[in-house]
Amino acid sequence: MEAAELMASLVRAGWRTIVFTRARKVAELILIYARRRLATHTSESDVADRLAVYRAGYLPEHRREIERRLFSGELVGVTATNALELGIDVGTLDAVVMVGFPGTVASMWQQAGRAGRGTREGLAVLIGQENPLDQYLMRHPDTLFGRPVEQARIDPQNPYVLGDHLMCAAYEHPLDEADRDYFGPAFDGVVSTLLAQGVLETRGARLIYARRDYPAQRVNIRSVGGAPYLLCARDERGNSQVLEIIEAETAFERLHPGAIYLHQGETYWIEMLDIERRTAWAVPVDVEYYTQPRIVTDVHLVRPWSSRTVGSTTACVGEVVVTQQVIGYRRVRHGSEDMIGEEWIELPATRFPTVGVWWDVPAGWAARLRKRGVHFEGALHAFEHAAIGLLPLFAMCDRWDIGGVSTALHPDTGTPLICVYDGHQGGVGIAERGFEMVEQWWQAVCDLVQACRCEDGCPACVQSPKCGNQNMPLDKAGAIMLAKLLLGRETGGP
Repeated sequence: MEAAELMASLVRAGWRTIVFTRARKVAELILIYARRRLATHTSESDVADRLAVYRAGYLPEHRREIERRLFSGELVGVTATNALELGIDVGTLDAVVMVGFPGTVASMWQQAGRAGRGTREGLAVLIGQENPLDQYLMRHPDTLFGRPVEQARIDPQNPYVLGDHLMCAAYEHPLDEADRDYFGPAFDGVVSTLLAQGVLETRGARLIYARRDYPAQRVNIRSVGGAPYLLCARDERGNSQVLEIIEAETAFERLHPGAIYLHQGETYWIEMLDIERRTAWAVPVDVEYYTQPRIVTDVHLVRPWSSRTVGSTTACVGEVVVTQQVIGYRRVRHGSEDMIGEEWIELPATRFPTVGVWWDVPAGWAARLRKRGVHFEGALHAFEHAAIGLLPLFAMCDRWDIGGVSTALHPDTGTPLICVYDGHQGGVGIAERGFEMVEQWWQAVCDLVQACRCEDGCPACVQSPKCGNQNMPLDKAGAIMLAKLLLGRETGGP
């Protein structure tokens, strides 16, 4: 709401403005709210028509048209995800508004630099959102402005990434024994899988690409989650058109039946999701709410790769399998953010292997903390949320790139446990970074939750917009005690 008001004020004053946000739905909502503010005055209605949204998922021809209008000056304002952060000439802009810390210092400076090119002056505004990372940085601005640009982290041995590399490499030139040195220790295992799938075949001592197509065309550089879904819109006459292409990883939470989908400021209702054809059908609607999915998550600990004693417990990093299922959705009113209804649905569970960092909580702590008035499960849950929110402080990621679970009794360990995992198949190095920095990570959680002025927990410390349990139960005071216990500062006595 604050970003929409600021955007309307800036374009009203003649400042060409770009508003960056990290979520596609938020980019659409800001456009809707800013247009409403400008349309209240007849003299400004033409300005409202010169605002647009730019984000991933739009068809290429739609993106090119928005780029043309922005560069030519036809558009005076645009809301965007990081799809407009670099690589596209946006012309001359006067102001940048960042709705929340972009996730990395590199992205922050890149986005801020979109305005004031050459000898022109530009305005850059960072609006801190109510989440742990943003609030930590607002309280510690030296951490933000004094930090160097982060190191990008990738895992070249991720089999889902390496498989695509080997497929494309074999198309260009047959692979042989010497290539094992270039592609690393995962080479043999991934090659065996590709041979079994008929993607590669042997010719003497060499491996060649066995199909007739051009493999690079099938490699998604944005996702490793499989073939994407199509979102198609139907009008009153039964005519249909493709609106967007949706990554498989997020398809169920964005395209479930009953979901409200925002596209270029227009509202659509998802009436059907055809999983077999990987297509969702939507119809235009005029409603005053949007939807939020409810997702339940389970994590199976397959095997630890490494472990070490940290404070009063043991931290591990290793292979995990995540199971997620969309079980319902909430309807949230525009503007007031009030929940106006909830529905339950059934969609298939999805599973993917990835990498997680986890730590046991000694079973004896539960009784001790309960004697001190702590809701033990709520303390675990609150600590998990804060840990997820602050991991981007130490790893080059967004909080939406990671997930987590907490439980008072995990079936794989028989103990209370907290686990934070990479949200991408095979992992991309985020969990490993958390394992390396676990003491500093836990300390940041303790500092943040203690410094927050709320009484029982809020979005700035222990509440999460991703929580499938509606942020219940949560115990803020218990999370602080748990953090101190984990760090070895307290004995845990009643």
